[in-house]
Amino acid sequence: MHPILKSKARLGTYLLGWVPFGLLVVWMGYDHGWPLQDLACLFVPMTLSAAFLFLTSWYLCRAFPAPTFRILSHGIAWIVAALVMGGVWTILLWLLAQIMTLIPGLGDLGKQVKAGWHFFFVMGTILYFMVLALHYLLTALEQSREAERTEQELRVLTRDAELKALRAQLNPHFLFNSLNSLSALTTLDPKRAREMCVLLSDFLRKSLKLGERTTVKLAEELDLVRNYLAIEQIRFGDRLTVAMTVDPEVEGVEIPTLLLQPLVENAIKHGIAQVLEGGTIGISATIHGEFVEIHVDNPVDADAEPPQGLGLGLRQVKQRLQGRYGSRTFFDAKIRDGRHEAVLTFPRLFQENQP
Repeated sequence: MHPILKSKARLGTYLLGWVPFGLLVVWMGYDHGWPLQDLACLFVPMTLSAAFLFLTSWYLCRAFPAPTFRILSHGIAWIVAALVMGGVWTILLWLLAQIMTLIPGLGDLGKQVKAGWHFFFVMGTILYFMVLALHYLLTALEQSREAERTEQELRVLTRDAELKALRAQLNPHFLFNSLNSLSALTTLDPKRAREMCVLLSDFLRKSLKLGERTTVKLAEELDLVRNYLAIEQIRFGDRLTVAMTVDPEVEGVEIPTLLLQPLVENAIKHGIAQVLEGGTIGISATIHGEFVEIHVDNPVDADAEPPQGLGLGLRQVKQRLQGRYGSRTFFDAKIRDGRHEAVLTFPRLFQENQP
């Protein structure tokens, strides 16, 4: 909808802003010898017709947006539109004057407007340019507000996603399985039970500590992942192996907190836990030019039904990447050759206000 017409207050302010321009035209006409009575009668139709007719410049503003400015294409479009609309306004004003000649005392108004057509044409062209500039200004303000709203929504989404990710690794299911395994190990293998207690304690402490921060170094995130997988390896035994390949250059890269944890949890819950013989979880992080690329893959049971809620954690990861890096990130997750693979790519260096 037109930005001026969608608000009564904005429309009222816009029409009020035409009063000084109408008075200026009246004064200039009077200065050139026009009867004040004729100018006073012409004031309202003249200003209202210009105000509403030149609102059409908004469509030109949309067709030729400022961010794509090209001096030739934009300049020609602006000049042609201004000349055409200035001419249309002049003709419309003459028609209105012809109608007003029916009013006693205004019989010469049509002739006067026709005689001064060049004056109205120039004024109409200038006024059209001014309204066009106003529309570009309003469009810029709307885009700025929309960008602020989007940024705020992404910040809220990021915080919510981080909280959800944190709750996910402290979820009752994980704690129940860990404590259940711990209970069994206290009788069968007290040494491994103590080891699991230490690992679980470290994992919970690190999770809570990292959850308080917006971003962490990839090395810290991977350290938490290793801690988590060490606990699960005690639980799954030989059914779980881990193959981790990390380029030393990526360890210092800052990433959103707890970004990888949901991927690894999915690999355990929907991969290793569902495959009878278990398998290997592969994690790799490499540098490709200006970008970091991370792969997390795990075996899947091809005959098993798609697990409920599998996409929730993955959607959160994608949303958090987009919230931080915008269009410069890539995320994909699919099953290929009996393995589920999640791939995420993002800039090595983070810059504010990325497109």
